[in-house]
Amino acid sequence: MCPLPLAAAAVAAPRAPLRLLGRGLAAAMSTARPLISVDYEVFGEVQGVCFRMYTEGEAKKIGVVGWVKNTSKGTVTGQVQGPEDKVNSMLKCSGLI
Repeated sequence: MCPLPLAAAAVAAPRAPLRLLGRGLAAAMSTARPLISVDYEVFGEVQGVCFRMYTEGEAKKIGVVGWVKNTSKGTVTGQVQGPEDKVNSMLKCSGLI
């Protein structure tokens, strides 16, 4: 279920671990497939609408890891990591691509 169509742009976000998604990098690394990492920033009405909680829940369902945080600019930045097909699925579901 992907109810939040949002405009987004990939950016170089800080890599400090904040709100973790999924069960950690070890869970993503348990696969033989190559892993990718994508940094993102989401613009629009994303603060105060449970976007971070939604993102965390979807990440757990899909099986990717990463972090997400609100910014002082009113955007949300984050990073998602895992096998390419799962990362792409997460980005599509969250409206990032």
